[in-house]
Amino acid sequence: MNFPKLVIASDGIRTGVLLDGVFIGQGIERLEFSTQNKDGELKSTIRFMDLSVGTAKLDPDSSRFAEFLEKLSSKD
Repeated sequence: MNFPKLVIASDGIRTGVLLDGVFIGQGIERLEFSTQNKDGELKSTIRFMDLSVGTAKLDPDSSRFAEFLEKLSSKD
């Protein structure tokens, strides 16, 4: 399955991020995203990602993100 460069999925309890093909499924403490206009001026900021070094797990397999999405869509 092909995914965009950045995908964030959450159900309010669990959050998973696929960033350039790397699945981050644990250790996400905060998310932030910043945008700039064409002149490079900062227009808006949302805190993107703080990871807990002790609990973060990175998986270079995007199929793990697909599995995560399936779990989010299940009734568990």
